[in-house]
Amino acid sequence: MMTKRFAIRSDEPITVDTLERCLDCLAILMDQSPQGGEVYLPIFERLESELATAKAKEDMMERARVRAARFMQEHSIKK
Repeated sequence: MMTKRFAIRSDEPITVDTLERCLDCLAILMDQSPQGGEVYLPIFERLESELATAKAKEDMMERARVRAARFMQEHSIKK
């Protein structure tokens, strides 16, 4: 039985960590569901998709930061 709870405030940004926590909690709910949890599959699928998108955006931003830093260093541009 899951005893630890977490809350997401409506003004809190949806982050990779938030989506990971939601998926973890939903997976437990699905696993412990007397009906087998299949009713939650569309939600699980959506959260996984949102997580993949969020991770891809983070990766892209990191690549952009690296590129910008390299360009600035090569051209002696200060932040």
